[in-house]
Amino acid sequence: MSYYTELETAKHCGGLRLVTTRGIPGPWGEAAKSIMHVKKIPVVHVAQDGGQENAELAAWVGVNNAPVAIWENERPRTGWAEILLLAERLAPAPPLIPSNEADRATMFGLAHEICGEDGYGWNRRLMFFEGWRAFMQTEAGTLGRESFARMCAKYDPGTEITRVRQRLIDILAMLSARLEQQKSLGSRYYIANQLSAVDIYSACFAAMVKPLPLAQCPTTPEMHAGYHEQDPDILAAAGPRLLDHRDYIYNTYLELPMRF
Repeated sequence: MSYYTELETAKHCGGLRLVTTRGIPGPWGEAAKSIMHVKKIPVVHVAQDGGQENAELAAWVGVNNAPVAIWENERPRTGWAEILLLAERLAPAPPLIPSNEADRATMFGLAHEICGEDGYGWNRRLMFFEGWRAFMQTEAGTLGRESFARMCAKYDPGTEITRVRQRLIDILAMLSARLEQQKSLGSRYYIANQLSAVDIYSACFAAMVKPLPLAQCPTTPEMHAGYHEQDPDILAAAGPRLLDHRDYIYNTYLELPMRF
């Protein structure tokens, strides 16, 4: 049985429909799936094809990117925070947003640095673009130029690559320091001593530092290799703490092997 439900069928399903990218361990989509998994919210999975027009999807939900969460006849949720807030409303337990206001603010701030515009994921994607740009000028890259142009139009405002690299270093160093501080307090989590959404985001986005083994993340070998960070300064900023945290969160709370 296919993991994904046909789009036309999904339109007429009740409950929650979740659009994620087919065949790619995109961290925004993996985080959305993981949140639903932790909260045990039943999901109808719908495929988006990365870099393609996805015209039928856009006609249904108003965008052609992923992830998108559609609950019953409510408006589609497309941002990471919108999707989290929807999940929290649908299944308040277990809570992934702290009830303490200061902890809540800290969690959303950390999550924005991971998931939001100009955050870790955003800038890591720009580094991918930098590598792909040269390939697209070769004969082998001809077929991908149209898709690449669509992706750049969405996500690449022309940021200087030196700034992109420094943002990656600064964000990863900050996250690693936060986990080290929490460890000194006897916690394996970013907030207090319990799982919150930022733990899930950190675990899923750590795939773009170093992905889980292929047996747990069964994408193509080429895609798997491409997700490995090669810059020694960026790897040093992440240190072992981020990957240790990722492994703990996946092994304790999330679904393995990944399905996409």
